[in-house]
Amino acid sequence: MPVRIALFANKDSEQIAEIATAVAAEGAAPVVLDLRIGGSPTDSDRPALALSTRTAGWGGADFDDIRAIHVRGTTPRTLPTLPPVLNPATHADYRARFLVEQSFQAATYAFFEHQAARGALVVNRLTGAYVDHNSKSQFYEKLRAAGIGVPRSLSTNCPDAAARFFDKVGEAVIKPAIGVGSTRLVGPQDRDRLDELVRCPALFQERVVGPTLRIHVVGDSVVGVLRIVNDEIDSRTATKAFEPAALPAAEAAMVVRANRLLGLHYAAWDGILAETGAEDGRLRLLDCNPGPYVMWLPEAFRRRVFTCLARYLVTFARTGALDQAAAAVIEAA
Repeated sequence: MPVRIALFANKDSEQIAEIATAVAAEGAAPVVLDLRIGGSPTDSDRPALALSTRTAGWGGADFDDIRAIHVRGTTPRTLPTLPPVLNPATHADYRARFLVEQSFQAATYAFFEHQAARGALVVNRLTGAYVDHNSKSQFYEKLRAAGIGVPRSLSTNCPDAAARFFDKVGEAVIKPAIGVGSTRLVGPQDRDRLDELVRCPALFQERVVGPTLRIHVVGDSVVGVLRIVNDEIDSRTATKAFEPAALPAAEAAMVVRANRLLGLHYAAWDGILAETGAEDGRLRLLDCNPGPYVMWLPEAFRRRVFTCLARYLVTFARTGALDQAAAAVIEAA
């Protein structure tokens, strides 16, 4: 009987369908499940979760014999922004909905921690790596402290500190300190508005000149690297094309080490391979996506990534050994 691999994502995810195909090609049985236990009380198809000391179930699937799990994303939904106006009634409603979302989050977190505690491989658990993805300043300093290459950065609400940083690094960019958003150059108009930092901190970073790379890691291997071709500072803006790329062996090993430092088995990293100055030829990491979206990339490339991920999951489910799972990825890549 084939081993079963649980695959979690939003309902009807095209990406998880492709991963399920890759899992089936490895001779295993994919069990595709909706990650979102939250929703309206009238949603008749939202999955039912049950968790106790000896048993666990999700969406009608029994997890007694499931030894490998892949989680895509961090849903259930957390309310993203405050409503435009908060009078006493809307504030009470917003807080009630927020507390409900917290319960959904807690139940989801507990389920995957339970699976990991019983020895299952969870790729990736909803733990610290997602905090790192959504809180950039400490992410950069954590990597820097471990000797991993990142650009010089400053998070501040102090205009004088920002001005000194610009004098030190020269050309700089401003980027979101949390979550996803565009990166852009710091221009004269920004320097003229530094007094506004007292209202809200901002994250500044030295500009690293060179090609922007999307680097996918599974286990202990870099399984694919693409150069993102565009004319913008932010690689996701007006993307023109993707080109196959390669990393020097030492830089590839650094990305794998960074992946393991964050407790990850699979991730997509964004980085720039510096082309100028003392950093020439060195990779500087910008971001880590522990539940990456891959469908925007070329089909042949994502098929390779998904094959490596499937091989990792299925080999662990069969052997219970991470070293054998990592070795299987090397063969697949």
